[in-house]
This record gives sequence, C-alpha cells and structure tokens, in this order.
Amino acid sequence: MASWIRKNDTIPYETAELIISAIIPIILIIIGTIGNLISIFILFNKENYQISTNIYLIFLCLMDTISLYQWNLKHAVHTITAGRREIWGRSVFLCQLGQFFAFYTLHTSAMFLTFVELDRACLLRSTWYKRKIAQPRIALIICTIILVVLFALNGFLFGLGFEYSIYNNSTGIQETLIECYYSLNPQLNNFFSFQYVWIHLVVMYIVPFIVIIVCTLLIVKKLIVKQTFTNNQLSISAQRNRRISIMLLLMCLTYAVCTLPNRLCFSVFESQLIGHDYTDTVFLATNTLMYTRNASNAFFLYISVYGFRRDVRNLLLLCFRKRPIQVVPYNTWTENQMVTISKNPGPTKRAIPKLRVITN
Repeated sequence: MASWIRKNDTIPYETAELIISAIIPIILIIIGTIGNLISIFILFNKENYQISTNIYLIFLCLMDTISLYQWNLKHAVHTITAGRREIWGRSVFLCQLGQFFAFYTLHTSAMFLTFVELDRACLLRSTWYKRKIAQPRIALIICTIILVVLFALNGFLFGLGFEYSIYNNSTGIQETLIECYYSLNPQLNNFFSFQYVWIHLVVMYIVPFIVIIVCTLLIVKKLIVKQTFTNNQLSISAQRNRRISIMLLLMCLTYAVCTLPNRLCFSVFESQLIGHDYTDTVFLATNTLMYTRNASNAFFLYISVYGFRRDVRNLLLLCFRKRPIQVVPYNTWTENQMVTISKNPGPTKRAIPKLRVITN
C-alpha cells in the first residue's frame, strides 16, 4: 500500500501545506458535519424514509461524516502542531482504530454511493424492481450486508500496529514508540502491501466506476433520449425524476473527479513524485480533494430537490423559534381532490382536501 512520510519543506511549500492540510480540512469538517447531519435528519422524515434511495443516502452521509474526521482532523492537528502531536498514534488501539476507519469509511462510502446510483437507475428502468426490491426494509438489509462484509474485509487492519521501546542516549530515558500500518507478522505485512492494494482498488474505484458509468448511460437514455422524442411537455413527476437523477449524476461525477487524482498520484506517479520539495504538497492536496466530496452531499440535495430546500428552511425557522411555513407538496395532491375543490364554489362552505402521501 502506497504511503509516504511527511518532512519539513521550504517556506512556500509549508505555507501551502498549512492551507491544504489544516485550514481547508477544518472548513470541510465544519461544513460536512453540519450538512450531513441536516441531510440525515431530513431524510429520516417519515415520508422521505419510505424511499429506498434515501436509505442509501442516509448511510452515505453517516459514513462520509466519520470519514471527514478520520483524515482531516489527523493532518490538521499534525500540521498545526508541527508534528508534535498525533491523534491516532497515542496508543496501539488508537493506531489500529485510525487505520481501520481510514479504509472502512472510504469503502463503505463508495459502496453506498454506488447503490444510490444503481437504485435510481433500476427505479427508472424496471417496474418489477420498483415494486419488489425498492423497499425501505430491503434497502436496510442491503446496507447492513455492506457494513458487515466490508468490516470483515478490512478487519485484519486491527492486526497492524505495534509498540516498541528505544533508549534515548541524549536524555537517558527509555522511550516507547508506536508504529502504525506495520506488523511483526511478515505475512500480514505482505498481504497489506500487495493483495490488499488490489482489494482497495476494486472496492474503491473499479466497481464504483463501472457501475456508475453503466447506470449513468441507462439514466441518460431513459430521461433524455426517450422523453425528448416522445414528450414535448414533461409531466411534473418526470421533471422531478429528471432533477433527482441529474443530482445523483453530479454526485457520481464529483466522486470520480475528486478520487481519481489521488489514485493516480499514489499508484501511477508515486515514484516520480517522491523525493521533491513539493511531494508533501501534492499528496496532501490530492487527499484533501478526495475528502471534499464527503462534505458536498447536502449541497447537491439542496440545489436539486425542492422538498429538501423546504425542509431546510422549516428546520432553520424552527431553530430560531419561528413558526415553520406549512407548504403542501404539490405532488401529493390527487386529481379527484382538486376536482372536488373546483366544484364547490359556495362562499360559506369550503371543501377540506385530505392529503394522501404517495411514495415511490
């Protein structure tokens, strides 16, 4: 598994690294935490929770939040304290916990994003899938399977990390040091250095990229090609499906743009980048870019989904102790209810429509 050891660089690069690995990560943690928690809170709404895609989005936001803290907080503390303090290197257990969550959160996040895209594509293409598979209970089962399988796949990382003692001649003190990502077992080291590299590539990049590309083509064919030639005036439901699908496509495109430079630097151009003054700057920049996607979920939901914007506004009004605006979603009204209202012109009696929640 590719890795590098940070060193002290010249002032221009140190300044850039302060911004890249300390200031920006803290901003990402704040924005990502607030945005993901708001997204989870809104998606847990009774009506939203009945849609299978939202179940995957909830787990995606949860794992993205944990992932933000794992890397960004570690390097922010390291940069601000000039390497004098470490979060995960204080004990063997923290070391093992940090190296496990580093890969576990990345893998689960990639899989949940993949299933978000896959679920949406299947919903648009298959009525059988919509009727039989796209259920909250089944989505929860799939999410549980993903968490358990990836936990088993990455569980060996708890076997890496050990402590050892050295005698410091200058101070005359016996010092205890922690070594992460290494083991006293040579076979475990070899597995992490060679076989696990391919496991990481498959789970983090190959499978998500293939599924995302295929689902993107299916969604584009369904929403753009077919509807362009068959419907001049798209229905409200079709417009809503198009906005949500475009949002998911943008999320997947952002995932590819943010993660690909990191993999190219560590897998393809590592030997050319190691040993220069800009080595730390480039590697830190690609890592920070990769974790930027983890903080962008709420942004895509807000700009693409009207109901999400409405719920965010009501939540903010509620937080500031103001009465939320009661807005009835237009897609929950039925034709019969609207006809009943129009056929009752009397000024003294008004028909009170009953809302019926329609779920996918």
